[in-house]
Amino acid sequence: MCLTQKQGLRGFTLIEVLVALSLMALLALMSWRGLDAMLRVAQVTRVSSVRVAGLQLGLAQWVVDLDHVVETPDVNALDWDGHVLRMVRSSPVGSAEALLVVAWSLRSVAGVQQWVRWQSAPLSQRNALLNAWQQAAAWAQTTGGMDDANTGVGDLAVAVTPLSSWQLAYYANGQWVPSDTLVGSGSGRLALQANAVVANLSDTPEGLRLLLTLPSGGALPGRLSSDWFNPASDVMR
Repeated sequence: MCLTQKQGLRGFTLIEVLVALSLMALLALMSWRGLDAMLRVAQVTRVSSVRVAGLQLGLAQWVVDLDHVVETPDVNALDWDGHVLRMVRSSPVGSAEALLVVAWSLRSVAGVQQWVRWQSAPLSQRNALLNAWQQAAAWAQTTGGMDDANTGVGDLAVAVTPLSSWQLAYYANGQWVPSDTLVGSGSGRLALQANAVVANLSDTPEGLRLLLTLPSGGALPGRLSSDWFNPASDVMR
């Protein structure tokens, strides 16, 4: 082999190797940061998707509860005190005569305000209905979290979605009446303040408007409105 051929087989210098290693390290660092950012975005998207799905399921359950409200001679079909909405509805399981007491309220769960739904066990006796009605009110007034949600065998509370605040309005006589114009009468029935527009409300109003204020930084920040109309009312005819 001649001298010219030997010189053509010269390898990389130390400086060239160090430069190549530095470039590879830089590319690896950039790739890792890109992958980390992708994982963070995927995690945020997954959490947001779960919250959106939970909100959708909660609103669907809200409508189902209202659609199955039952009027009884013992307690209101619906009762709102500015903090908790209690209702009596038919039970989807067991005897056709079984009832459920359902309550919706805003509660602190693991340090986060959540819209929470509570329901009693299926009820078939008057005393059990009255007891569950009082349990729902007591549950809503407790300051604890989900540990205080269940008050008896068969009772169940589920956190639906993070929530800053919520309000209700009733539809009666062709207009929406803010819930802050409603007060509880001595008989436990819904009554109106003197300056209210509507003269009276039945146990089950013609319609109910739900106003949710979702926290900033969540999947759907801002205000959300959902209207429900009583299938038995003239509004739906």
